[in-house]
Amino acid sequence: MHEQSPHPSHLDQTDPAKADVRDIREEADREIDAYSDLADLVLLMPEDRWDEFVRLTGATDSGGETLYRGVTFRRGPVTAVVAQEGF
Repeated sequence: MHEQSPHPSHLDQTDPAKADVRDIREEADREIDAYSDLADLVLLMPEDRWDEFVRLTGATDSGGETLYRGVTFRRGPVTAVVAQEGF
């Protein structure tokens, strides 16, 4: 019997507003810039982009968490850089 793979729920899972970002560091920078108050801001970073983010920023991975530009980033099961609040 032929097994079919599931179809994606939608074709493009990326945010069109971020179509011109060069790398995950730039995506993180844009998210940081979108917030006026960085106090206690926590952003989730896609798990599959975590190593790239740490490498590009020179940050230190402390058990799936790091500090970059005064913002805490956590490795998470997300598809884009998003704020942790309300997640």
